[in-house]
Amino acid sequence: MIVIKGIIRAIDWLAEWTGRTASWVAVFIMLTVTFEVFMRFVFRNPTKWAFDTTIMAGGTLFILSTAYVMLHNANVRVDIFYAKWPPRVQALVDLAFTLLYLFGAITVFTQQSWIQARLSFLQREISQWGYWEPSMVPFRFIIAYGFSLLALETLSWFTKSIYLLVTGKKLVLNQKGGN
Repeated sequence: MIVIKGIIRAIDWLAEWTGRTASWVAVFIMLTVTFEVFMRFVFRNPTKWAFDTTIMAGGTLFILSTAYVMLHNANVRVDIFYAKWPPRVQALVDLAFTLLYLFGAITVFTQQSWIQARLSFLQREISQWGYWEPSMVPFRFIIAYGFSLLALETLSWFTKSIYLLVTGKKLVLNQKGGN
């Protein structure tokens, strides 16, 4: 159990670190859009790069925050019934839906994102959104990393749900008593 806790702790740390680091991308997006609006409307000289950059930064923020959201159980959920159920029933429902839907979807998305990243690298893919045409290779690898991290966090969450179902207690990963 010590090894499993260590692996889960490492996955959760990586999801936490990635999510907190990725949150700074929101500041970058804000500054980029503000600069573009200023250049466009004050100087009548729009940039070539802002459109592509904003799209890629938004995608980066989204994909790198998914594991963080799962770690903190901040998913959007309709809690009409779920919130009223005891923790073991919630864990059973979580396990069932994870097995039925999430594992299959996350496996396909992770596998396909790495295939796309590899193809992007081999073909030296460029953006077709705007007319700046930057390389798509870094963005494709960020997407693959994000899905991989989400897959790992899904395994962590699944393991915690099994532990809760079996023992009736949340899996404690640190000495302070929290996760």
